[in-house]
Formats: sequence, C-alpha cells, structure tokens
Amino acid sequence: MLPHTGLVDAHVHLNSPEGIASALAAGIVAIRHAGTKRGPGADCFHAGKPVVISSCWALYKQGGYGSRFGVGVETRQEIKEEILKLKHSGADIIKVMASGMVSLKRPGIVTPGGFDREELRFIVEEARGLGLGVMAHANGEDAIRMAAEAGVLSVEHGFFMTEPALDAMAKQRTFWTPTLAALARAAEAAGESVETKQFVSGLIRSQIKMVAQAYSSGVPLAVGTDCVLPDPGYGEAYDRELSYFEEAGLTHEEVVKIACEGGRKLLGL
Repeated sequence: MLPHTGLVDAHVHLNSPEGIASALAAGIVAIRHAGTKRGPGADCFHAGKPVVISSCWALYKQGGYGSRFGVGVETRQEIKEEILKLKHSGADIIKVMASGMVSLKRPGIVTPGGFDREELRFIVEEARGLGLGVMAHANGEDAIRMAAEAGVLSVEHGFFMTEPALDAMAKQRTFWTPTLAALARAAEAAGESVETKQFVSGLIRSQIKMVAQAYSSGVPLAVGTDCVLPDPGYGEAYDRELSYFEEAGLTHEEVVKIACEGGRKLLGL
C-alpha cells in the first residue's frame, strides 16, 4: 500500500457532505467533485479538509449520455446560461460530457452522447471567460481529440485511447485521469456476463499500455477513482487505482508523484 500523505483524487462524485469523511479516512488531502445531478451545494465543500474542487453538476448534450450527473443543454444560449449559473453556484470547474459511456451491454461500443468540436470550443471559451477550466468525460479517439484540441484541462476516463489521441493531448498538455478501477468495479457487479467481464479485462489491459505510453510521451497524469462518496470501500478503491499505474511499469516513486504532485497541479493547488 502506498503512503496516504498528500494524495489527491481528481475524480469523485460527492453524494452528500458525509462523503468527505470517506476521503479523510483514506488520507486524501484534495478531491475534485465531478458532479451529481442533485448532490450537495458547493457551500458544503469548503471546510478545507480535504480541499474540494467542485464542478457542482455536469453539462451534457440534450438527448445524450449524462442525465445522472447534470443538466442537458442544446443551444449555445443554453450553454452560456448554464455555465453562468454554475459560476454563481460556486463551481470551481466546468464538467462536460464530451461522449457517451463504455457500454457493458454491447462490448466495444461507446453509447451516444457528447458535443461536436465547435460546441466544445464554445464551452471552453465561455468557461475561460469566467475564470473556469473544463474537465471532459471523453471516451473514444474522436471525443478525446476534440476535447484536447478545444482546450480542456483534463480528459476523464479516456477509454479506447489511441496514439493519435495521446499525441493531441501531449501537444495541448491535457491531463489524463484514467479511472481504470471504476470500469473494473462496474464489470464485477452482479449480473454482468462472462463476455462483458472478458471484454473489460482486455480493455483495461490495453488502457494500461496507453498509460505507459502517455507517461513516456509527456502527457500529464492524475489519479481518479470515480467513486461515489460516501463509500466504505473507498480506501481500497484508491489503492487499486494506484496499482494499475504500477502495472503500466511506473516505479513506486513515479506513481506517488502522479498521485500527489500531478493531482495538485491539475486541481490548481
């Protein structure tokens, strides 16, 4: 187990203020709340221990993936108004759903969702005008590349990562928060088929190789669990996420640096 001193979790979902206790118990010093549709307000997260960077709720393209995490928008005016509302609600960063999710029912498919290239650029520009960065849920090469080229601070998940997508992220210095253990946990849930579990195992192995390539090519990395807090198993989930970085061939010291310094840089601390 890695020492829990100065560790950061760059991707969690806080369902209630009590969720902060899960992070404290694991020794996490800072977390980034990636949005919930009806979670607690930002005013609940600023006690200082741990530091919480909050997106409040996410933006998703109306009709696509993301209704569990936020508000659907369609037009540029709606995007503009919702970003302003988030700013006034205390958001520290804007979370955008730039793609769908990895389908567990149809292995190899990303479900419908996301914004086009110009919409992503508009979101980044509107957020930047209010002093806010953007974190992008993005799976699949096209969504990852468009998010990076639009100027987001980080790509979350990034499943089906490719070399061209990594090249775009390296060029833009876009952070990657892989959240590998989250997909593993989903596949292990009761009721998933043997086919699904085998698919997820293979996808994680390919993603581990991409993490190694990202590190060697200079893509900045951060650790995120995608846990929904409170969660009594949170400490184990964090350690499991770290173990995937070690499986990518990174040394103990390199993983600790990503978990601590990488997370702090991404969160702007």
